[in-house]
Amino acid sequence: MNKISPLAAMEMQGASISYNGKPVLEGLDFLISEKKVTGIVGPSGSGKSTLLRTLCRMNDRVPGFHVQGRIRVGGKDIYEKGMDVYHLRRKVGMVFQSPCVFPKSIFENVVFALKRLRPHLKNEFAHIAEQAFREVFLWEEVKDRLHKPASILSLGQQQRLAIARSLVIQPEILLMDEPTSSLDPESSEAIEELIAELKTRHTIALVTHNLSQAKRVADDLIFLRQGRIWESGPTARMFENPSRPETRDYLIRRTDLEFA
Repeated sequence: MNKISPLAAMEMQGASISYNGKPVLEGLDFLISEKKVTGIVGPSGSGKSTLLRTLCRMNDRVPGFHVQGRIRVGGKDIYEKGMDVYHLRRKVGMVFQSPCVFPKSIFENVVFALKRLRPHLKNEFAHIAEQAFREVFLWEEVKDRLHKPASILSLGQQQRLAIARSLVIQPEILLMDEPTSSLDPESSEAIEELIAELKTRHTIALVTHNLSQAKRVADDLIFLRQGRIWESGPTARMFENPSRPETRDYLIRRTDLEFA
């Protein structure tokens, strides 16, 4: 199959990823649907973070990194010769496990990318920043201290700030790598509510070890095991009636541990 699905924001066909000739992920065939949350779960070391970083070409400078097969975003192969990586990263944003804030003010953190990518919009920076703060439900919490250091914010606020910084360049897709793993329950709940809101305008791929979270926020689920996609499908079906016993064992065991 060489034709991309019209509903796919991202798609892999026969893709394999290796480092120095050692396979990390093999035989990847899947699509991530537009304006949905696709959860990516699996045991530690199964390649979840590597997969996300490959989808925005963040592994390019890692020694020995190699990709085979087709990896498409919006129908275009992102590893084909001549691909503009900077254009890709304007289309695909990344949110990391630990909140990533710069040693600058709250406002300067959000407009950081705008200054480099859209300097001609300088007179609109304040408006664009406000819209991004509102989109992540942060405006009321920061509007009176925009020029204070971002480091004064709580971890949960810093994570929403990092998401706002990604949103100002209007990406179509957000890749989230364990965005709540370092947060307290209240902040995690706020991020989950934000994800539910963001998917009305953005496509989201979410790596998480928290299966309860995956069940709450993901529309579709990809289960990685031993460097391969063991099973994928609608989240409700995966939890209620998985096709493979390995999927069932993992989902039940991990869920039991979370509630132990």
